Amino acid sequence: MNASTSPAATADTPPIHDAAKRLGTVDADAVRVLVHTFYGRVRDDDLIGPVFRGALEGRWDQHLGKMVEFWCSIVLGSKTYRGNVMQAHQSFAHLSGEHFSRWLALFFDTLERCFTPEAAIDFAEPAVRIAESLQLGLFGWEYALPPSQRALLESVKRLRAADRGVNA
Repeated sequence: MNASTSPAATADTPPIHDAAKRLGTVDADAVRVLVHTFYGRVRDDDLIGPVFRGALEGRWDQHLGKMVEFWCSIVLGSKTYRGNVMQAHQSFAHLSGEHFSRWLALFFDTLERCFTPEAAIDFAEPAVRIAESLQLGLFGWEYALPPSQRALLESVKRLRAADRGVNA
């Protein structure tokens, strides 16, 4: 099953956009497209799918709504999300950096499929920071991010600096 036929990519949720139709504006509808497309892919993923399916069995709709609120709060400043991200993930200390790397890879691939680069950066920077914070919180401050995640963080910093017209 691929992302465009996953449970989250239904008639209620727009499918992944082709390059000509990538979203260039970040608004609540764009956040919904991202969240539903991304979590449809997560659900089907061989590595992280079992983790999410186990944790969210019977609660997918509730989780998707919460993630829309979360990302609207992050990228739109809506302040609709009420929760403690670190506390919500405490039961996942058994995961590894590989799980977080896969989450980020799927997230960034979904961003690339759904958004123009200018719009995608609004999600990319906080996604990397959140993954970094969660890993440090779960695995301890001595934890070293995997090289792929460090490289991703640096590339996002360079993109953001270029977006702002700053030399990186």
